[in-house]
Amino acid sequence: MKKNEAFTNFLDTKYIPMELKVKLLLVILIFALPVGAYYFFFLKPNLETLDGLTSTKTQIEKELQKVKKRAADKPRLEAELAQTQAEFDEKAMLLPKEKEIPQLLRDISSLGRNAGLDFLKFKPLPSVPRDFYDEIPVTINVRGPYHNVGFFFDRVSKLERIVSVSNVKMSSPKFEGGEMLLKSDCRLVTYKFTNKELPKQKK
Repeated sequence: MKKNEAFTNFLDTKYIPMELKVKLLLVILIFALPVGAYYFFFLKPNLETLDGLTSTKTQIEKELQKVKKRAADKPRLEAELAQTQAEFDEKAMLLPKEKEIPQLLRDISSLGRNAGLDFLKFKPLPSVPRDFYDEIPVTINVRGPYHNVGFFFDRVSKLERIVSVSNVKMSSPKFEGGEMLLKSDCRLVTYKFTNKELPKQKK
């Protein structure tokens, strides 16, 4: 109270005399201005920054939980990846690479001759690109007994490499040497592993 009286006396003495209400209002303004300035220029920006940091901290904690969960699953995922890689390598062995195609075709021709067939035509056709592999079609025309043709197809199906037989046509039966000989046309398709995906067509 003494301080306020001294301040009031100071105002009355040095400046124009004022009413008590005006004096009180002036005192309040004098003390309120620094408080307001402190709030708007210092406290409020810091509170906003603190809110932003709290939100960032919460987001980081969520991401950390996801990372911890993935880390816990790492051994299982690595085991699944190793199993998938082993299966992929095993299946890829069924598809010869480019340098192995000529030998495979020689093996198929040798199987036909060992089955007692005469090759009238053995013509590899241009390869057909597919996703991760190429088809290698071969047109074959052989002459021999029906059962020998069946034996040849059976041996081809048991090759370590994948070879499919389609479009089998038999014609021109002729009895020779005590057995019925036929001309057999077919299409063999083997596959070359490329590990390349075909470019997708743009819509």
